[in-house]
Amino acid sequence: MHNGITLTSNSRMQRVRWFAVAAVVAALGVYGARAWQDGEATVTSLTAHQADPAEQGIIQPTPAPSLVGTAPDGTLHDGRGELRLSPDLIRRFDYWLTTYGEKSVEAIQADILADLRDELNASGMARAKQLLEAYLAYKTELARLTPLPAGTQQAAALSQQLQAMRDVRARHFQPTDIAQLFGPDDAQDEETLARLHIMQDAALSDADKQRKLAELTAQLPPEQQAHRTEPVLHLTVSEAVAEARERGASVQEVQAIRTQLVGADAAQRLAVLDAEEAAWQARVQQYLSLRQTDEAAAEAYKEASFSEREKLRLGAYSSRRPS
Repeated sequence: MHNGITLTSNSRMQRVRWFAVAAVVAALGVYGARAWQDGEATVTSLTAHQADPAEQGIIQPTPAPSLVGTAPDGTLHDGRGELRLSPDLIRRFDYWLTTYGEKSVEAIQADILADLRDELNASGMARAKQLLEAYLAYKTELARLTPLPAGTQQAAALSQQLQAMRDVRARHFQPTDIAQLFGPDDAQDEETLARLHIMQDAALSDADKQRKLAELTAQLPPEQQAHRTEPVLHLTVSEAVAEARERGASVQEVQAIRTQLVGADAAQRLAVLDAEEAAWQARVQQYLSLRQTDEAAAEAYKEASFSEREKLRLGAYSSRRPS
């Protein structure tokens, strides 16, 4: 439910449509439940009085460092400046809300309103401000939900959490607004959960699962069949691959399963990710092995074999012994 999670910008946000399992697990927004709760009083005060950027002397939004080099996607108006309700509006809100922690809620709200003013007329702005109030209140209440344990992938638990989030949302938005703002993403969430239910149904054979998954895909509109995002595909097939590997499936058999479920192109991309992860693990093991016998050699290997970003990730392995 990227309804609480989805982010958008030209290139920075292409990873966003990751509801599947991870978004429901997170379930509490792009900034995290604890951080949002820390700012809850501020959010509440903002929904009571929406300060206009012009009142604060703010003419243009001032992007936080993390947004430099990006721009929000989507069209919010109908060509005449009236607000057009669609998921693009929620993604526009979330684009700016990703900077929570870098900027205060007040400053983020000012950025949002200044950004919207570039596209909307007076009546469009009034409607957008009303929906922003509802969205901030929704996010605040959403942060009070008890999150699922990290790594939860059980379809039943995820379905319950999704319904809890929708119950919260229904307290802040009218049904017609929900359909326009969240409907397309809701449909994809439902399709993803249906796939998880199929994959986790112990009564189904592998052949039955593949048949039912193919039936689901056939029910999608052509554009969704063509553009289903890879993060969702990866999560959909992960359990099937894990089960196959537990049975001792070969690399070729794993690739055949992926090809049957998501097609040859996506299966090949997942295989590349497998190879990259295997190469990473091999370098880590080499580094850990050297640390056991020659600290200087280990440091030299780290400098030669890992990027600065990888060195940060390597820190998580520093206390491990080689396997």
